[in-house]
Amino acid sequence: MTKKNESSSANESSLELKYCERCGGLWLRPVGGGQIYCTSCATAMGELPPASYQPGRNPQLPQGPRWGVDESGEEGYESYGDFDLNATGGAA
Repeated sequence: MTKKNESSSANESSLELKYCERCGGLWLRPVGGGQIYCTSCATAMGELPPASYQPGRNPQLPQGPRWGVDESGEEGYESYGDFDLNATGGAA
């Protein structure tokens, strides 16, 4: 019986439960397999164009206006006229 057990275990493969990193679905893959997408998502991802990469260029965030820097040249709150900005009140 030992030979029968050895031959049946040689034909078995180990599987692990994996979630798809695109759709979140659960599927089985061989233990140690490198697949990260389920079959349908792997097909869809394979149809996308390759990511663009420009060597030697560091990615940077777009530069917009700087907040908190007063470039208006006004002297404080005088430009608001008769409004009392420190008044308490409001609607409840």
